[in-house]
Amino acid sequence: MVAVGQIPQRAEIFIITNSLPCTITTVEDEHGFVTGDLVRLTDLNGMMPYPHGMDPLNNYKFEIVVTLPDTFYLKDPITHKDIDSTLYTPYFTGGSANKVPTTFIYYGEA
Repeated sequence: MVAVGQIPQRAEIFIITNSLPCTITTVEDEHGFVTGDLVRLTDLNGMMPYPHGMDPLNNYKFEIVVTLPDTFYLKDPITHKDIDSTLYTPYFTGGSANKVPTTFIYYGEA
């Protein structure tokens, strides 16, 4: 039996800045996202004793603006205002940016 489903697009997070706008750099040299994509940030609220920081961003969707092949900043997907992370707990480690699909293409055979 062949698996059927979407192919996820994900990038591992390297840095999240405490800034306006909140900027994310990925571990991958090219994350593959484009300006206007929606991403959900996950795994930012790690278990103790290793907090990851940036808890207010965890498991939320954001519109992104790509600035470099490995960097983008976050915007509110409804108001389109830049996300201000200046008062969030500093980022420590871990987390992923996961593209939220807006069209669905299934691969494989049912």
